Amino acid sequence: MSFCPQRLLRSRFSAGLPSWDPHHRWYQPGTGVQGARALYSSNDASNTRAQLPPAVDTAIIRTTTPYTIPEDPCRKNVLRRLSSTTSTVDQSSSPDSPSRIDLIESQSSTVLEGPSPGAEQELVAPSQGERYAGRRPRFPSSKRLLSIPERSSIFTSGPAPAIIYKTKVMVRGQPRDRQRVLRPKTVALEKRIRSQTFFHEGANIRTWRIAQSDLYRSKFYEREIRNEFLRDLKLNPVEQDLLEKLKTDSQGSFREAWEALSKRDKALHWHSLSLWLLKESPELALEFLSVTTHGKERPVFVMVADAFLFLDSFYYDRLKDWRKGPHTYQSVFNAALGPRNWPILFLPQKIVRLYVKRADRDAIYYAYKLVCERKIHTKAETHLCFMWRFIEFKDVNKALDVLDNVRRMKQVEFGMDSQSVMRHCCKLLTLDSVQEGPEGRNFYILPKLLKMGVRPDRDMMNVVLSNAFKTGDEQLGLDMLEYMKNNGLEPDSYTHLILLNDAVARGNRDRVSSLIREIESNEELLKNPWISSKIFHAHFVFTAKHINPDDDPDAVFYSMLEMYNKLHDITPLKELSILPPEYTPPPGGDNTPPTTIALFLMIATYLRCRRRVSIAQRLYTNFRSLVLQGHPTIAPLAATDHVYNEFLVAFRDNPRGLRPAMRVVEDMLQTSALTSNTRTMHEQASGHALPSVRTWTILMSCFIFNKQPHAAERVKEMMAEHNVEFNKVTWNIIISGYACKQRVFDLAQTIKAMEDAGFVIDSYNMKALRYLRDPERLWVALEELDKLSQPSLTTLADSKLAPSKSDKKTRDELLDQGLKRLREKLKPKL
Repeated sequence: MSFCPQRLLRSRFSAGLPSWDPHHRWYQPGTGVQGARALYSSNDASNTRAQLPPAVDTAIIRTTTPYTIPEDPCRKNVLRRLSSTTSTVDQSSSPDSPSRIDLIESQSSTVLEGPSPGAEQELVAPSQGERYAGRRPRFPSSKRLLSIPERSSIFTSGPAPAIIYKTKVMVRGQPRDRQRVLRPKTVALEKRIRSQTFFHEGANIRTWRIAQSDLYRSKFYEREIRNEFLRDLKLNPVEQDLLEKLKTDSQGSFREAWEALSKRDKALHWHSLSLWLLKESPELALEFLSVTTHGKERPVFVMVADAFLFLDSFYYDRLKDWRKGPHTYQSVFNAALGPRNWPILFLPQKIVRLYVKRADRDAIYYAYKLVCERKIHTKAETHLCFMWRFIEFKDVNKALDVLDNVRRMKQVEFGMDSQSVMRHCCKLLTLDSVQEGPEGRNFYILPKLLKMGVRPDRDMMNVVLSNAFKTGDEQLGLDMLEYMKNNGLEPDSYTHLILLNDAVARGNRDRVSSLIREIESNEELLKNPWISSKIFHAHFVFTAKHINPDDDPDAVFYSMLEMYNKLHDITPLKELSILPPEYTPPPGGDNTPPTTIALFLMIATYLRCRRRVSIAQRLYTNFRSLVLQGHPTIAPLAATDHVYNEFLVAFRDNPRGLRPAMRVVEDMLQTSALTSNTRTMHEQASGHALPSVRTWTILMSCFIFNKQPHAAERVKEMMAEHNVEFNKVTWNIIISGYACKQRVFDLAQTIKAMEDAGFVIDSYNMKALRYLRDPERLWVALEELDKLSQPSLTTLADSKLAPSKSDKKTRDELLDQGLKRLREKLKPKL
């Protein structure tokens, strides 16, 4: 004879008997109604006894009013509420089907079923009265989760129930309990995400993760595999056939064969194939993941995450350029690990941080939006990763929003005074600016950080000090420096570097001298490479950058050489043939290899003190040869345009330097056909940087200053071909050239084009317009252009700045003829 536990419970309550009977086999010690509801289970369709979840499942249902049975005087009210509830359930219950209370306890326990707990989170085991020790439930997949309407109908009064799950978090090495309340909408969404996966047994997931973890460790520590399951892994005939199809046609025959499998077969074959492919072939593993994670049924997210962590850690350099039809490594990565598939309750944090690191701007914004909307389980460290990317995107408000979420988490390791948070705040403060507010001008970010409870340390105050000087108010920066000293924050090397930068930028020579004397009294500061390089740069600015006509160029050069010899090795200067043959370095010099800044400053000094085209041409030939050879000290100079610009300036003052100037730009353009990645490696080894807008502008000025208008027009065409936009200096050079040549209509067109590009006429333009013999013609031409609304030079293809391709050959011929005439004209002077 079969009994319905609900009827038996109701009959015992009606007779005034205790709610439990120790002689029944379904009894376990409980407490009142909570214990009865948690322990009574009905028989399933096969009359097999339902069992409670294992120790790792701890989700329970609670309301604001506890349903407990205390002493007899209070029992009547509780019985009345329980009888109203059980009467509703009894209408649809039968001996052969589980009641709704049975579903609640089974479903709410299995809601949280997932991968085994790891180091990041550990589930709290329920008490002995809430489970059968050593037993694991076997629920049909259709009964794993309780729908929201069924669960809500259990309690006809009071608020809707909320599911609470418990976890253990580590705080300073000590485990602490933490609870989280889940609303019905969140549970339903978790149900939908988990229903799309292959696996439903935690044992299978644990077995796979243990094997994958051993594979990861064996690769990391370069040792043999110790896991027996992984070591003896063999594919059965079906899996062998799938593997052959994967090798031959992954997106065709393999996809068809895979989609034809049942859900259970997919789970079994994915378990073996994924481990075998990760072990033997990373490329095939990526193809396998691209197919198996794109269907309606996916592997468990934590297993896919572990697979990508393994591939990204050891094979990213090989796989980042992988492509199979329309699929790339990044597209497979985004599709398999996209935020839509992230579990809400237990989300592996490492893979989220990797996703934030690899994803693009739109994907990161979408991921953070889902994290906030769905209340996805994320730690403070993961939020800081989001904050770092938002800082890279220069989105200050979003970064502050993430930091505020970290503050509300109240984790000790990531409090507002922790090193991690302070480091991110320093990075955020680099974007700070001054804005007008109700209380006057003030920083935008700093007050918000102070309001969140951030207490600035010396590193943060250094950034604030730098921002204060950037405002242009020197007194504000000095006040910040005084505030630091008054609060016990002694200036460090970064502080002195900020002060030097500001003093050099302002041209305050006395301030620089005072700072240098202060630095020289501290040996540690004096040996700092950044400070020594800045002192060397300050000496260049005040001596060699703008040489006075009364100064001796040789004295300036040897002054710089003497300071250089105290800091760095002079061997690279000898290889460049900068040092005179008779030069003997003084004793006491340092043998440290020079930095790129120090070497650039010596080249610039040499070119400014030796103002002859032949010397500059010889130096450039040596420099180019050493760069192509990949010289370890000199080749890095080619990664930027600074040295090339110095050579162009040296060639600009003499008509004989025009052809060497064109050669410099041609050498820089040799890398234009390379891809960006290849170009980066090429520049670091033996290549040239591409010309910047400053480089093009200097080249244009070379021809304008030497009265070669056709060559200047050709430079404008080349800038248009290489998609180089004009800056303010470029427009100024063009206007100056047209004004000197009295080309009024071209000058008017240029001014209109400059205004259309967003620039306005400044004092430099007005100075150039003084060369016009008839300024009234310019204003008339501008009025005519306004009336006709002719297209300006913004669209260079329709203007004289960018003639059609049919005119290029003519322009090249005119350029060659002009240079030939110039060479013939200069022959008698040689």
